[in-house]
Amino acid sequence: MSIYNLDYIFKPRSIAVMDVSPGDMSPSELLLRNLVWRGFKGEVFLVNKTREEVCGLFPYPSLTAIPEQIDLAILTGPVENLWDNLNDCVKKKVKGVIILARDFVARMKNPEAALSQLYAYVIKHNIRILGPNTLGFLRPHLKINASVVPHSFNPGNLAFISDSSTLASAILDWADKKKIGLSFFTSLGDKVDIDLSDMIDYLGLDFYTRALIVFIRDIKSGRKFISAARAFSRAKPIMVVKSGRFISFDGERYTDIAKIVRRDWVYAAAFRRAGIVQVDELLELFYVAESLAKQPRPKGKRLAIVTNAGGAAGIAVDTLRANNGELAELSPKTKEVLRKILPGERLVNPVDLLSDASPNIYQEAVSACLKDPQVDGVIVIHTPEFGVDIEELAWAVIRASQGVKCKPVLACFMGEARVSAGRQLLSEHNIPNFITPVETVKSFLYMHRYDHLLNLLFETPGSLLENFFPDQKKVRSIIESAAKEDRLSLGQEEVFEILNAYGIKTGKKSPSPQDDIYPLSVGMFKDPTFGSIICFAYGGRALKAEKDLALGLPPLNQTLALRILERTKIYKYLIKEKKFSPVPLEKLLVLFSHLIVDFPEIKEIELNPVWFGQEGYYVSQARIYLEDFAFLPRQETRTYHCPAHLAICPYPNQFVFQVCLKDGSVVTIRPIKPEDEPLLAEMFASLSEETLRLRFMQPRNNISHEELARICHVDYDRELNLVAEIKENGKLRIIGLINLLRLPDEVSAEMALLVADDCQGKGLGWLLCNTMLQVAKQLGIRWVYMEILCENVKMQKLAEKLGFKIQSREENVIKVVKELA
Repeated sequence: MSIYNLDYIFKPRSIAVMDVSPGDMSPSELLLRNLVWRGFKGEVFLVNKTREEVCGLFPYPSLTAIPEQIDLAILTGPVENLWDNLNDCVKKKVKGVIILARDFVARMKNPEAALSQLYAYVIKHNIRILGPNTLGFLRPHLKINASVVPHSFNPGNLAFISDSSTLASAILDWADKKKIGLSFFTSLGDKVDIDLSDMIDYLGLDFYTRALIVFIRDIKSGRKFISAARAFSRAKPIMVVKSGRFISFDGERYTDIAKIVRRDWVYAAAFRRAGIVQVDELLELFYVAESLAKQPRPKGKRLAIVTNAGGAAGIAVDTLRANNGELAELSPKTKEVLRKILPGERLVNPVDLLSDASPNIYQEAVSACLKDPQVDGVIVIHTPEFGVDIEELAWAVIRASQGVKCKPVLACFMGEARVSAGRQLLSEHNIPNFITPVETVKSFLYMHRYDHLLNLLFETPGSLLENFFPDQKKVRSIIESAAKEDRLSLGQEEVFEILNAYGIKTGKKSPSPQDDIYPLSVGMFKDPTFGSIICFAYGGRALKAEKDLALGLPPLNQTLALRILERTKIYKYLIKEKKFSPVPLEKLLVLFSHLIVDFPEIKEIELNPVWFGQEGYYVSQARIYLEDFAFLPRQETRTYHCPAHLAICPYPNQFVFQVCLKDGSVVTIRPIKPEDEPLLAEMFASLSEETLRLRFMQPRNNISHEELARICHVDYDRELNLVAEIKENGKLRIIGLINLLRLPDEVSAEMALLVADDCQGKGLGWLLCNTMLQVAKQLGIRWVYMEILCENVKMQKLAEKLGFKIQSREENVIKVVKELA
């Protein structure tokens, strides 16, 4: 249900608190006090069977007795009262409910049945529920503390969501002591309805939230989570800590590669695909969030260290190298600057200024390193010394940072009382500061990781498989024949036929000792949360011993395939040391991904060994195991359908159409691909300033790579961009683009149209809009909106022709809407 009706919970105008137990040690009275005494602007009502006044509120005997409309009901009583209270909520037409019910699962005799019953209640009565087993929520900017948290947080830009109430309570105590500002907090509890994905979508629209930190125990729907996280992380960073890092898979595994994979490796692969930064420890969440909020992201991982303590610098270097960072090599120009303040033998990184270095020397050294093109960021480490004014030193770091604003500066003033005034100054001027070198270095690397992941989301892939048409009928016939014989394991010959049908090279010969060739492994297994997972590893007999493998989620393009390969040691050796071409392996993974996407009947598959050398690769042994449902007939459909075995929707081939313009030209209307960025850039370059202004409602000179990437790299679960493509002089050309963005309520969407200047007036706009409206109906969209400039008369006439009605008119913009029957 995503964000549907969530404002009734998190932005209520009236709240009823039910079953409050009076007393200073009562969590329910604490919650009531937080609402009544911490500035909530709405109305608060008390519902209690007893007639005792609490916090100045006289109780109503029941929810239905309250004369006002209630947006949010908070159930604080025992679980025995749960169903009676929920029934009263339905009678009162309450849209949002919070169920505290601490330790709900532990206290219920049959918790799974109770949670299932609660979920059925949500669906039947169209009500949203947070909990059970939640602390409630905080929104400091709105002065709402609907929680049992005994703190009043300052408004900030950081949101915190936790799967664990008890852990969140401890972390909030620490955050309160550190005076960390929050935009939002909630603990999700047992997630009978509102889950992490819903909250990510909700906070993605929150003006006050600039970054999100999350503690995760488990995720219910991998597809829903990745879809929400990818949308959020494009604009705001997400940092997570995941518990259960050493939990193995439940159930039987058939292939060697699947047996050695841990669940946390799968989660890590999913986080990477969604652009999420995963950190090791809870407090690091806050450190990284502060760093990203206060400093620019580093464009690389080359770090310069400026210090007065060689021992502390050594710890920083060890941490940097242990986490795949790089110690920057200072340029000759930087060394020339440093030569004026340091002896010649010290012109290296880390830059050791000696124990009694003055603030001026610090400022010169930090400034020089920041200006060095071979440096991506600087950390300043200082241990307190007599004769050095810590506040002047802090000002020196601040001034150096302000002189070069495109690179991050982080500080580590070691100690407590003697450096506290300097730390305070650094914090006030947006310089993140830490107690130890380890925290400082790891925060820098996490910042780089976020920037790296963000760039991957927008990286334009190459096009490896032009006009690729695998023999799906042959593969299907092999699977059907095996299923009819009650065989869920395919023979070697059958597997080779399937691989050959998808262009994957096979061969039975074994390499001779003289061949410069190496065994690799490619496999797929299914995770209960994220569906199909693709594995690449150093294969042969070394597979189990080395465990040198990397995971990825299909579908894969060339770029995503390369990112999987790069995370293994064997790939780095083969490409960097042996100088083998990476293209054959990239193509192998992309072809393999197509096979996995097309056939959910495949339960596990392993190609091992895949022999790889200078001449390319070939598979010499392979195994395929089928799902129990492989014997069922395949149901083909032209409606929208994202396969259940995938966490990320593949390219929707069902939305490819052939149409004709008024002049008889044949046009292909199809969903956009990441590889379309060069063609799209050509179309935008050909547009007049007037066309761009009418489309974007403001003057535009050019469209950046980042903007083009956002248009081309879409999540087909929530956004669909259709392009109109023609062939001119043997070359493909995009001549039109229409966008449909599903809104977080999941039943409405925004639509926007763009047609190339030389193709206007040929009926292309009507064809694109009409096609998209038909597609929107298949997607379950009920209302489609468009915003049109008042001066854009042509677009207004087209909207009227398509059946849109004017909903509102504000200044120079008209909003029109069409209800899809």
